[in-house]
Amino acid sequence: MFRSLILSSAVALVISGPVAAQDMMANSGSMSSTEVGIAPVSGASATDYVKLAADSDMYEIQSSRLALTKSKREDVKALAQQMITEHAGTTKALMAALKNDDRTITRPSSQLSAANAAKIALLKKAPKAAFDDMYLQQQAEAHQTAWALHKGYAIEGTDLSLKQVASTAVPVIERHLQHVKQILPAALSPVS
Repeated sequence: MFRSLILSSAVALVISGPVAAQDMMANSGSMSSTEVGIAPVSGASATDYVKLAADSDMYEIQSSRLALTKSKREDVKALAQQMITEHAGTTKALMAALKNDDRTITRPSSQLSAANAAKIALLKKAPKAAFDDMYLQQQAEAHQTAWALHKGYAIEGTDLSLKQVASTAVPVIERHLQHVKQILPAALSPVS
């Protein structure tokens, strides 16, 4: 059943052409800028998109690994495990999209950006009593930023392979953002 659904979707895209495929990618996700609290990023190059998306995924995975060891809450640990699993998947899709004979995009650094490394350092130093709130607040902010990046590239991106990666990532990020907001204490929730 699933296989035939994918096949029929692929046939429909081929029949309707690249414009329909681009429209489908731009409409990925169900949240608006107002709901997320940030506008989509405009004008990111393919190289910048890859660099920022990879950095975002690395931060999510590293911060969530910390949460598995430092968190006192089972719901936070469950969220952290979901982040690790699903951001490993988005990273895999991103790396696979770099392999293209039509263009060359340099593999992104395996080192976190200074800003994300600083967030990890804060989490490492956080007292156990404050860790969960700090982790959840960082996750809310990081997912707003990630949504803006991926949604913007899904709408305006110039590389179709990367645009597909962005479109696929948007619903994942929206699901994470909604999950974080459900368990984040209201007083710590980012303005949206």
